[in-house]
Amino acid sequence: MKSIRLLTVGNSFSNDALTFLEPIANGSGVIFEVGRASLGGCSLQKHWNLAQFTARHPEYKPYRTGTNPDGTAREATLQEILASADWDFITFQQFSGSSWIRTTFEPYLGRLIHLARERAPSARILLHQTWAYRADSPFLPEHAMNDEIMFERIRSNYAHFARQYGCGILPSGEAIQEARRTKDRPFRWPDPDFDFATAEPPALPRQNHSLSIGWFWVINGTPDGIPQLRLDANHLNERGRYLAGCVWFERMTGSDARNVVFVPPGLSTEDAGFLRETAHTVCMRYAPLR
Repeated sequence: MKSIRLLTVGNSFSNDALTFLEPIANGSGVIFEVGRASLGGCSLQKHWNLAQFTARHPEYKPYRTGTNPDGTAREATLQEILASADWDFITFQQFSGSSWIRTTFEPYLGRLIHLARERAPSARILLHQTWAYRADSPFLPEHAMNDEIMFERIRSNYAHFARQYGCGILPSGEAIQEARRTKDRPFRWPDPDFDFATAEPPALPRQNHSLSIGWFWVINGTPDGIPQLRLDANHLNERGRYLAGCVWFERMTGSDARNVVFVPPGLSTEDAGFLRETAHTVCMRYAPLR
């Protein structure tokens, strides 16, 4: 079995991409040893500021890296995580809500890459190209754009910094957008047959072919116990996580994602094949990492 040591310095979007990576790889004769320096909603600026603070105060450990034998959380600084293993790959990404704005990347990305190369000199640095929000996200009209505009800015930004720092790219965002553009698998909204004003659980609008979580009901999590219909147009659902996982697998192993045998529960054989084919098509646009 081939073993790959992977460290992600990220947030919930890196966790989305990692969801199925290990079972995808295991079925193909590869073992991923994954380390995570992830904090929900964390930007490059925050990762760097925490690294600066912990350099002066190493007793403060912002990242949870596992569980100790006594059941307590195992915690570490970014510097400690970087030096804790002979990583093959280290990934960085910007917070999704800022990823379309190039000026938000610097100087933090460059400083984090320098720190990683200093503490883990044998690792290949990869930039995780994140994805645009789903077409019905209110974030998009609030910023005078649609998902295509958001994606193209994201792609341009990651390509720019990959060239500047000599990094590889994990094109999750491009694969997501490629799948969204497929003519016979469109996500359409709004659902004309769904009445948001009168709907009650478990009724949901049609979300066929979505790659994002989308609309869902919250009951126990509301302050008064009255059900609320909420939208997560940002994070990936099982289909999106599988697609991103196949992208990461092919890029880091060099193996064809179309040959992946693992299929998550709930995905049809036909749909999983489409997602693997999409991952492979996008990965072939990029030079091999090894």
